[in-house]
Amino acid sequence: MLTMDVLLFRLAIVVWLVSAIAPIDGTWFAGVGVLVVSVMGSVVMLVNLTPDYVDSLGEVIGLFALFMTWYNLIFLWGLWRFSSLGPHPWSGWNLLLYACSLHASFYAFAFLVTPSDVSLTVAAAGIRWVFAIWSGSLLLLALAFLVRCYRLRGLLREE
Repeated sequence: MLTMDVLLFRLAIVVWLVSAIAPIDGTWFAGVGVLVVSVMGSVVMLVNLTPDYVDSLGEVIGLFALFMTWYNLIFLWGLWRFSSLGPHPWSGWNLLLYACSLHASFYAFAFLVTPSDVSLTVAAAGIRWVFAIWSGSLLLLALAFLVRCYRLRGLLREE
């Protein structure tokens, strides 16, 4: 029998694969292209960053968006770690996953409601949907972690 945590976990995998493979604006694997370009862009920007670039708190917070491309590593780590979760929903690694999923979801929502002329190899609307689907996969994995941890907690209390 499938439990809610396993269902959310499998759904997160499917949604992540859809964000990487789906044909957005007629281009297959558009998500992979966006990932590659965004990784290259964030590496170049972080390497060339100078202290005079960040003058205000808003600019410092904006720099956190450069780390979003590396959230895929956190997602893959979560896939590997899911089967060995303990009953501690608020451990440091889980909090990192929760924070990253909320951060990506916030930017995806802002990206969908804010008009933009961003365009790489696919239309801006396509990039927005790839990003929204990808952030949804992170959110589903975070929910799967929460449900699994609380389910394990309940099982421990019953024993």
